[in-house]
Amino acid sequence: MATKINSNEKEQKHQIVGGGGETLEEGDDILKKRIACHSLYGLLVETHLNCLKVCVGNITDIGRIQKIGQQAHNQPSFSTVDQTELDQFMEAYCMALSKLKDAIEEPQEETMAFINSMHSQLKELMELPFTAALPTTTSSGKQIYATPS
Repeated sequence: MATKINSNEKEQKHQIVGGGGETLEEGDDILKKRIACHSLYGLLVETHLNCLKVCVGNITDIGRIQKIGQQAHNQPSFSTVDQTELDQFMEAYCMALSKLKDAIEEPQEETMAFINSMHSQLKELMELPFTAALPTTTSSGKQIYATPS
């Protein structure tokens, strides 16, 4: 037995109504606008961009990333009474991104400290007199290593 799906059923699936009377697409647009207009949105974008900067290091796209951050700061800010849930989300997300940035930076800092330490040690080895590493042959034919004076 084949079942028929009429066009009204398809439309109903796309027109699912949320609790406030708007469709899901309208609800998503409203939520996006509320987030973009939130007072913490600029901080959220800046924190996210700082994570990206740590990850990408020195590249040519840093200017583009900074431009996006400046655009986020220029967004208009609207305040509504029913923002507590969104406020909590935005604060938590900013904190999570800040912790992520710290977690990304820590191994990089440890790596740089190791590399700098190794560089210093290699530099010290290169500064030793060259004769210290060369063996010297005695009159009896034995090899000894000369020590620097």
